[in-house]
Amino acid sequence: MSSLALAFAALCLMPLFAFAQSDQGRIVGAVRDPNNAVVPGAIITVHNERTGEERTVTTNEAGLYQVTALKPATYTVTVAAQSFKTTKTTEVQLNVGQELTLDLMVQPGLAETVDVVSSAELALDTSSASMTANVNPREVAGLPLNGRQLSQLYLQAPGALNSGSGTFGDIRFNGRAVEQNIVRYDGVEGTAIIDASPGNLNGEVPSPFRLQSSLENVQEFRVESSNYAAEYGTGTGGQVNVVTKSGGNQFHGSVFEYLRNDALDAPNFFDNIIGQKSPLRLNQFGGSAGGPVIKGKTFFFLSYEGYRLRAGINSTEAVPGDAARICAPAPNGVPCVEANGGASRTLALLPAFRDPHAVIVSTGTGTNLFDVAQLQANAAVNENAYAFRLDHKFNAKHSAYFRFFRDNGNNIQPEGVSGRRVNFVANPQNGVAAFQSILSPTLLNEIKVGYNSVFTRTNGIARSIPGIDLSAAAINISGNTANFAIAGQGTSAGTSNPGGLIRANSATNGRG
Repeated sequence: MSSLALAFAALCLMPLFAFAQSDQGRIVGAVRDPNNAVVPGAIITVHNERTGEERTVTTNEAGLYQVTALKPATYTVTVAAQSFKTTKTTEVQLNVGQELTLDLMVQPGLAETVDVVSSAELALDTSSASMTANVNPREVAGLPLNGRQLSQLYLQAPGALNSGSGTFGDIRFNGRAVEQNIVRYDGVEGTAIIDASPGNLNGEVPSPFRLQSSLENVQEFRVESSNYAAEYGTGTGGQVNVVTKSGGNQFHGSVFEYLRNDALDAPNFFDNIIGQKSPLRLNQFGGSAGGPVIKGKTFFFLSYEGYRLRAGINSTEAVPGDAARICAPAPNGVPCVEANGGASRTLALLPAFRDPHAVIVSTGTGTNLFDVAQLQANAAVNENAYAFRLDHKFNAKHSAYFRFFRDNGNNIQPEGVSGRRVNFVANPQNGVAAFQSILSPTLLNEIKVGYNSVFTRTNGIARSIPGIDLSAAAINISGNTANFAIAGQGTSAGTSNPGGLIRANSATNGRG
């Protein structure tokens, strides 16, 4: 057998003594009687109230139990023991990445069930010294957010600071660099994908790229900002674990529309200078749906979010004036444009630096070669975010799920007062497939494969000047666009297609 096969077999069969399933949770505790004596051999059943899935374990000689690799959800926990009444604890909320301690008490008696409403979510978590923040489904859906940016909810974590616009690339945790932040979706790292949640394509091409999911696709998440466990070894900043929504035994859905436009806004400072209010049309809309395909066995969830922005941008720049066309000597005797055969062609390029609709404002003395121009141009952002998840339960021991989301977006931005525009296109996507087997009450195996990819493109405008082929002045190296610059103004001469493929594969095996 090859060394690779041996390594894979060892990985799949290795007991997971440490809790290292960042996208899941577990419930641990002890079972005692009214005299505080432990109850060994008690049968613990954990029931997922949304999907109907159940897990069963038995307390050991010390009366202790643990149920690992549970999906974040609301559970009902039932304990049954010989010579004791059956105790049922409802509304047990398990969050992502949480180790929930739930101690249970049973009463002597027969053929009777005692119902208890859990208050475990109010208890202090003493199982870890890490500084964390759990944002539950109610908070994800209810907290107001400007632009519905998921990353703004990361500021709930201790030590989080917004150092800019509130997007993921502007959030620092305890003073650490933003490049050290890590985001995982259902346990699959997605930090290396462009941040293209609706409205977040800002015309820049940052590195590394980052991806965010639509809020309609997010169930809850957990932020570890300090003192986290060794399992989070890929970065020293904030560790964000996002769990996406899944379907259940009941059909549910949502529809939404958010609107902003300039009719509802007051003019800003620059609008007052130009004497014209900047146009604004912003629409965010979409919906979601989830439910059973086969009740108690197969579930689906899908979501869509659209983003349409039309906004005005005011630009002020220094541009070559009419006097720059005249070859008048400078004070040092050097002509402003050399008298050669190419001068006339160079001069023909100067009008391209200024849109005919640009307004020339007054300037000081000594600036006769340049004018100061102002222009109000329009920018446009169009995005469509899609998500799909399918969960299937083969039997009581084996289950699997597949989840995929993708964002198609483009951002059209004006280039100053030139009248030219640049179109930035991005298509990030993230997916995961997982298979879980419960081999025994104390042994489980999970295999998970993740997929990330991104395609980006920046469309420039090739220049057309009689006798000069500017496209020959630019070459593409390693996917980057080369720029041919004149007087500080870039002229993109082609199309770049930077992009990459990042594969994240993991296999974990747990023993309770």
